[in-house]
Amino acid sequence: MYGLDINFLKDREVRVFDAKPRARGGGATVVGDRRPLYIGLAAALIPLALVGGYWAVTRGQVNQLQVRSTELDAESAALQSQLQEISGIQQQIDLVRAENNAFVTVFNDIIPWSALLQDIRTRTPARVQIVSLNQTEGAPLEVDPADPNVAASPPAGGLTIEGVSCSYDAINDFALVLQRSPLLQSQTVAITQAQQQPSLLDPQTQGRCPGAAVDDPDFLIDYGIGANITDTPASQLIDELERQGTVGLVTRLRALRERGVIE
Repeated sequence: MYGLDINFLKDREVRVFDAKPRARGGGATVVGDRRPLYIGLAAALIPLALVGGYWAVTRGQVNQLQVRSTELDAESAALQSQLQEISGIQQQIDLVRAENNAFVTVFNDIIPWSALLQDIRTRTPARVQIVSLNQTEGAPLEVDPADPNVAASPPAGGLTIEGVSCSYDAINDFALVLQRSPLLQSQTVAITQAQQQPSLLDPQTQGRCPGAAVDDPDFLIDYGIGANITDTPASQLIDELERQGTVGLVTRLRALRERGVIE
């Protein structure tokens, strides 16, 4: 028997196989196109750039604010120093004002006795004679309703006048005239005593009352009058003090008024 050996590969036509890639995901992607990569990279870098720019701007503003804060601190320190200097000057001014006020108060509270004596002398009636004039603490002022147990004495004090008069009417006239004195508190002028002497006036040794008849002797009357000295500031009594001859005090008060220390 014979065997048949046939070689099909020998007679086969050689063909070139062109392999093509399969499309995935429903579409073909061109090899070498990097635009999506660049787009993604740009999309990632843009926020970073924005954040970096914002940080740089903010940092610059912070630096500017720190510089301004340092400048303001320096200005504040300078202002504090000036304020302390001003405060020291103000304290000196207040001290000088206090000294001036104390100085003015001394003059304002003074009613010279020379002015008082001259004023009383010019107001004394012809039928009244003054024997003595003394300074006192003065009559108590009106009671304070808030504290009725305390009666304060007047700051300027008071005075008492004692003497003799030819009649009761002359004593009353004297008291009324004293009430019109600007150097006394009119509401405090009062007759404290008025008593007739037991014996007649002796014309040979004691003389006669003005206007009395030669053969008509009079009884003398011992009297006393009390009053408070005015509490009106002397600066408001310049004209009256000048009329009474208190030249020195008036000159000082006018000088203080010209300087504006008193009104």
